[in-house]
Amino acid sequence: MEWALYRNDGFLMTAETSAGDQDAELMLRFQAGEEGAFEALFARHSKPLVNFAWRFVHNRERAEELAQEILLKVYEGSDRYRPTAKFTTWLYRIATNSCLNEIRRPWFRIVQRPIDAAPPAAAEAAHPELRQDPDPVRNLEREALARALAGALGRLPARQRTAFILNKYQQLSYAEVGEVMQTSEKAVKSMIHRAREALAESLAPVLPEYRRP
Repeated sequence: MEWALYRNDGFLMTAETSAGDQDAELMLRFQAGEEGAFEALFARHSKPLVNFAWRFVHNRERAEELAQEILLKVYEGSDRYRPTAKFTTWLYRIATNSCLNEIRRPWFRIVQRPIDAAPPAAAEAAHPELRQDPDPVRNLEREALARALAGALGRLPARQRTAFILNKYQQLSYAEVGEVMQTSEKAVKSMIHRAREALAESLAPVLPEYRRP
């Protein structure tokens, strides 16, 4: 039996589609039979999905596999998409389900995968101090910081972690996170606040940005 935080990947959203939502336009063209439109969607979202999945599984190889699986679900479920809200809301609901299913599988905690350093694009955007450094000592310190962040994220409750990742790393607004998670914007703000408090407690010694003023 599959575990899922949200039950229906093919939901019909009620908000009006934003003007100029290129992803939605590409998806409609794919629904009409244009295979190249899906190739464009793949190119636009495969790397962000790898980075998103990595935040849950902390292993680059498995994150790449999950991103492929998520995009396959998008491909196979394309007929269920309706352009009544942003495409990314629909995409990240599928992605969130896939990642939460993965970390809840019995063997996920049994198989000890190595915790990889964060994918460079994801790490550098959020934490300039984690950039690759030609100095081997400083580079080891960077990897230690990345692992500390991965461990702290992994200790957060699933819903807090999901809300935090969607907002900070995937740059979804509180309202968009609420649509993905099927909850209110107020609840999202509360989850992110609690996540930040927990991360501040864990990471203050090693990441200055998480220190309380």
